[in-house]
Amino acid sequence: MLLAFWDDGGWQAPLTAAIIGLIAYALVLWVAALVWTYRDIASRTRDTFTQTMSLIIVLVFNLPGLLLYLILRPKETLADTFDRQLEAEALLHEIQKQATCPSCRRKIDADFVSCPFCRTPLRQPCEACGKPLSASWVLCPFCAHERPMPQAADDRTTPIRPRAMAGSPAPDPAPTDIAARPKRASTATYTPPAPKAAAPADAPTDGGS
Repeated sequence: MLLAFWDDGGWQAPLTAAIIGLIAYALVLWVAALVWTYRDIASRTRDTFTQTMSLIIVLVFNLPGLLLYLILRPKETLADTFDRQLEAEALLHEIQKQATCPSCRRKIDADFVSCPFCRTPLRQPCEACGKPLSASWVLCPFCAHERPMPQAADDRTTPIRPRAMAGSPAPDPAPTDIAARPKRASTATYTPPAPKAAAPADAPTDGGS
């Protein structure tokens, strides 16, 4: 009976249906591979050339092309790259935010008054509560104690002499207090004036005897 069915050509219809089913299944897999490839490459890079080449590889070679794409695709997705950049920026911000000694560049705490490594003074303690104060604060934020203002510099400072220009006469020296100079002992000796010579006697006149 089976041979009669085979001889009559009844096997062609089931075989045709099976072939059509296989072709449809392969077509569905092909389209699904293209869609998955597009979504995957779009989540890994924004380069249009890379996305196009990935789709062409899967479109031409089908499942072997999908395997080739899995080998050549970028390792990280855009989300992974963004998260890694955020972690690096957070770490860099934390490093920059942490205070360092201006002398030895070692890490210190914000409430240190002096550097424990090189003894460099960092902050001035409050006179009332002893908390460390920044140099720009005018009062203590912990006890509201006013910081003493620095004394004004002495106005009697030495004036800066202008530098003489080439070819110009030298400026006169600054006047000084003559009375403030120490007096030196005089080394000159007194010499009396020479006596005047006696005037000669008047000569006799011609009319005298």
